[in-house]
Amino acid sequence: MDDILVEILSRLPVKSLLRFKCVSKFWKTLISQSYFKKKHLNHSKNQLCSQKLLFLKWGPNSDCHFWSSSLSLVQLVTDARIFDCPLNSDPSKGIKVYCSCDGLVLIGIWSHRHVEQPSILLIWNPSTRESILLPHSKFSLQMGHDTNTGDDDEDMGDDSNNSGIDEDFTNVEEDYAGCTYGLAYDPISDDYKVFMINMFRPDDNEIFALKNNASWRIIDHKISGRTDSSMLTGREYLPFVHGAFHWIGMLSRFCVFSFNISDEMYGEISLPEIVCCLTLSKSEVEVEVDVGVSLLGGMLSVYCKDENFFILWVMKDYDVKDSWTNLFIIPISTWVYRIIPTYMFSDDVVLLCFDHHYEVKPDYLYRVIFSGAFGLSDRMWPLDGAVTIDEDGCVYTESLMSSRLGY
Repeated sequence: MDDILVEILSRLPVKSLLRFKCVSKFWKTLISQSYFKKKHLNHSKNQLCSQKLLFLKWGPNSDCHFWSSSLSLVQLVTDARIFDCPLNSDPSKGIKVYCSCDGLVLIGIWSHRHVEQPSILLIWNPSTRESILLPHSKFSLQMGHDTNTGDDDEDMGDDSNNSGIDEDFTNVEEDYAGCTYGLAYDPISDDYKVFMINMFRPDDNEIFALKNNASWRIIDHKISGRTDSSMLTGREYLPFVHGAFHWIGMLSRFCVFSFNISDEMYGEISLPEIVCCLTLSKSEVEVEVDVGVSLLGGMLSVYCKDENFFILWVMKDYDVKDSWTNLFIIPISTWVYRIIPTYMFSDDVVLLCFDHHYEVKPDYLYRVIFSGAFGLSDRMWPLDGAVTIDEDGCVYTESLMSSRLGY
């Protein structure tokens, strides 16, 4: 009977399960168990209705809210949920969603304007509203910042019960300048890890393990296989594919660099030849080319945008150069500043986030069909064109996973 109950409950939405905790002590204990949370997560990963698009909207008074909209075609944008920012934080100076993993979202929050990187890093589960602040990195401590992070650094709980943010986290903007972050699960150590890459000082790349004493650790570049390289931009996202984070960098030529979180080794993957040629030829005539990496349908993807076209490839077989496959080339207008591939549906439809020049157009998410006729479809996402997106976000899976230890 218990097995049948577990099977039924593990297929229900998170919102229902949180309510069902009040049914009885037995149900609360069951739903809170690590085994049940993992079983529920595995079901959720295979359900489109559990895939949510998280994005940001700014209000007239510089107030900011998260919107969560289902990617399921049967749900309209009117079903979108609105969240306040986690931990009662003030994101009026800036906020960025870096990535998601198993329903946990990595977020940066700025406390001052005109600085490149956030002063606060936290992990948040939008489904359960639990969150945790991350402590100072080793690099920030080397720069002479306060080492007294205290026990509150690891506090976790419902946003409504947290009075605010520890002051120790409010003055570290310079520490994160030129850095970007990724969050992923390491099955070898059964732990969630945060990777920090420093685009100007690669010897200071660090990793943070949530279970393993919850501390930052500088990666030993002498044994990690790191090659001298430069990251193209601090705006880069770090898609997690095949057990490793990925980003675009420059060695003797442009390529994809990777960092495996289990063995902590760096690697290189060759880009499609046309990307290297296009990037070099455009740079010679001082034309800006935006090159980046993303995760689509479980595959590593590379995109390239110049002043006229947006081109997208996916790597069908990981780390096999000949498996790079061009999905589509679409013409674009000059008002498009940046395009980020966000999600690939099972019917080979790609969701793109368009970052327009602010003074010309707002930001929308479009769906692009690449099997059949190429080009932008007439369908925007969210389906209600009145809902604009002020910051590109991410797709996350609804889950019960804890923001502290992943359980």
